[in-house]
Amino acid sequence: MSINIKILSAVGLLFGISACMSTSPQLGPDASAWSDYLSWYKVTPEAVTGDPTGTLGSVHDGFNAYRQIYVNSTGEAVNRGTQGYPYPEGTILLKESFNNAAALESRRNPDLTIMIKLAAGQSPETGGWEYVMGADGGRRGTGSSDLGAFCRDCHLFAAATDYNFINSRFFQNNR
Repeated sequence: MSINIKILSAVGLLFGISACMSTSPQLGPDASAWSDYLSWYKVTPEAVTGDPTGTLGSVHDGFNAYRQIYVNSTGEAVNRGTQGYPYPEGTILLKESFNNAAALESRRNPDLTIMIKLAAGQSPETGGWEYVMGADGGRRGTGSSDLGAFCRDCHLFAAATDYNFINSRFFQNNR
């Protein structure tokens, strides 16, 4: 079996598994809360490819995707490092993933993954975050739902920075 077929099979399996994951009821705001995300503070100075933190593996389109991250005004000070962790309730972190450079340049069909900081005591299993897949906000993970656990299991590696891998200081320190 060629390497390309193995890769395609692995990617297909990952999408199949994630599509079957249990989700949770909505705790955070609906999708209108991030409809204007392009006006938010852009965390990534340019689109990021590869695995800058060493923890990405094959999720979020792995090494080949082009990613850009945005944070709303509620969490901007923490992300910039002018306010300490944790992020305040209502923070929204949004990541765009593009499959290739052409899609990035044309801004065609980005995959959106979103983290929403919840009120204190909500979803302690996920560090107080709601994980959202898709621009419409239809797939959400909190508590012990499969999607919540899937996201949490990676984001636990970033517990010291309130479960967020990438912030403005990361780019300042890794130029």
